[in-house]
Amino acid sequence: MRFTFAAMNTWYYISVWLHIIGVSFWLGSMLFLPLALLPAIKNNPDRANLMMETGIKFRFYGYITMALLLITGIANIFLRGIKVSLDFFLESSYGNLVIVKIILFLSILAIGFWHDVHAKKRLLSEVHNRRFKMVARWSGRLMLLISLAMAFIGVILSRGG
Repeated sequence: MRFTFAAMNTWYYISVWLHIIGVSFWLGSMLFLPLALLPAIKNNPDRANLMMETGIKFRFYGYITMALLLITGIANIFLRGIKVSLDFFLESSYGNLVIVKIILFLSILAIGFWHDVHAKKRLLSEVHNRRFKMVARWSGRLMLLISLAMAFIGVILSRGG
């Protein structure tokens, strides 16, 4: 299928818009948990179950958001008309930033996957609960910092690198 320049331009804008919506959802959700949900249920006797249920709901939408960000991130590069090659990644500052963003994205996936695999068994076991809470708290903070760094890199890339 061949696109005219105007059609590619339209698809590029749609892809960037979807990417921004995905980033907004991801960052907003990451900020909602510690700033709104946790303080609201601090003294709730069913706090562990509320956290578990919220985490399960968020995990579903989080994975959808990550897939959206991966697809639109790749689409943004191609729809922008960038010729992707080894030289592009190694010799241009734009390509270097894309590599950094990919590494950060994979880091978020790895941290999130580790958290999801260990969350249920740790929260249900009183022995491991305290240690896991600390690790979960710090992994969440790390993922937020990585996400903010990725958003900053995204701004730089959208302005031409």
